[in-house]
Amino acid sequence: MTTPRPVRRLITPLGLALLALVAAGCSLGTSGERVIYVTATPYYDEQGELVIPPTPSPSKPTPLPIQPTPNPTRPVPQSSGLYVVQPGDTLGTIATLYGLTVDDLLALNSLDDANTLEVGQTLNVPGGEVEFAPDFKLIPDSELVYSPGASSFSVTAFAKFQQGFLRAYSEMIDDKSWSGVEIVDFVARSYSVNPRLLLALLEYRGGWITEPYPDDDQRVDYPMGLVVTGREGLYYQMLDAADALNAGYYGWKYRGEISLPFGEQRVFYASDVNPGTVGVQYMLSVTTSYAQWQRDVSADGFYQTYLNLFGDPFEVAVEPLVPANLQQPRLTLPFAPGEEWVFTGGPHGGYNSGSAWSAVDFAPPKPPDELINAQGSCYISPYWVTAAADGVIARSGSGYVVLDLDGDGDEHTGWTLVYLHIDDFEIVKPGTEVKAGDPLGHPSCMGGFSNGTHLHFSRRYNGEWLPVECSTCAPGVTIPAEVLGDWTMRGYAGQEYQGYMTREGDDGYRQADQTRDFGQNKVMW
Repeated sequence: MTTPRPVRRLITPLGLALLALVAAGCSLGTSGERVIYVTATPYYDEQGELVIPPTPSPSKPTPLPIQPTPNPTRPVPQSSGLYVVQPGDTLGTIATLYGLTVDDLLALNSLDDANTLEVGQTLNVPGGEVEFAPDFKLIPDSELVYSPGASSFSVTAFAKFQQGFLRAYSEMIDDKSWSGVEIVDFVARSYSVNPRLLLALLEYRGGWITEPYPDDDQRVDYPMGLVVTGREGLYYQMLDAADALNAGYYGWKYRGEISLPFGEQRVFYASDVNPGTVGVQYMLSVTTSYAQWQRDVSADGFYQTYLNLFGDPFEVAVEPLVPANLQQPRLTLPFAPGEEWVFTGGPHGGYNSGSAWSAVDFAPPKPPDELINAQGSCYISPYWVTAAADGVIARSGSGYVVLDLDGDGDEHTGWTLVYLHIDDFEIVKPGTEVKAGDPLGHPSCMGGFSNGTHLHFSRRYNGEWLPVECSTCAPGVTIPAEVLGDWTMRGYAGQEYQGYMTREGDDGYRQADQTRDFGQNKVMW
């Protein structure tokens, strides 16, 4: 997947005078290496709509704060040296809790059969004190995911009426100047992370929403608080923050991840928190001391910043974000019948590895040698990707086609299919109504990260990346299998990009492999 790369950061300490010039419609430059360009941009949002000043958000919790919806509890380590088996436990999941192998656990309990386990059974486990994260719920799931609750939110409209550094910031990315607002919007849409959450974290860590100029260089260089050499500037900071938020959220909900590291110390998430809270707890733990992290995730930390900017997050919760009985609509393979494509990638991140492993990859039929000689491995394929179902194009361009299946044109509601690495040449236009099988565009390397032409195809529901399958889901979480035509997509727990496809009949197995010479990865329908 090739993501835009920052070339030069355009910032300089001009203080309060800077934003005064913004209001006056001036532009500035200095002869130094680091420059900020300030322009009076029109008051229009990302879709070209006139920006209306927003109603101020409450600066404190609602009089009767919303009670978060209870979540099913997840098994957690016990410090007594004994563990009582819970519904849904296996020896494998219990061994993972304590950093053991299944063989270690069998030996510790003199057991011969790994399949012999009963609810209520007591097992010997390593003793010692176990450290738990706070159980205070920070945000609902729909405030981490770019969900229906944020469909009408405009980063431009919000930033225009704030006095902070964000609205004056710009950064050179691939020889193009991006504003701070454009960076936030791009990252929110790419990772499907709620822009309100990104903005609240930017204020909490960097003060970029309310302060005209941050009071120290670290908050300029690392505005999301992720202090890693080589990852300076808003663009890299937003990318890393969004991926960390997704890693916590989807790791807890779908991949069986139950703890976070602080050096050699492991801190276990509370058993009854929600994935949205875990996502924020995980992101705030990155490059942070344990003592500071405890303050950050308390009721007096980041949560207060969110309240001051947007009010009580649970007041706008969309629950359940993904219904327990969700059924996938019928989908075809995303290319034309009669063409032999190559299944090159099993389940992996919808956008970067932190998100749910919702994507699979297909490479188009091999093009003429003349095309590869002229364009290299990142050529524009003459073959088309096609609509896997009826719908309307919610977004296209810059490598993307987002197909909305509920027909409202909003990619944050209902089922959407995300096609990535689609070239702008002959790409379908936003708002176009399509039928299953209609051509959408040509695979290439455009958008995301890619070193070879292919289609990166994934599913979302209400903005949430849905994994191809879920063998380690949290209690109460179910996901419909991903079925394309008569093929069911499958993967291996903990092995990103590894996977296979199955269907009924003698010719019912395909294995993901990146080479065209592999015998078991060709797909045709």
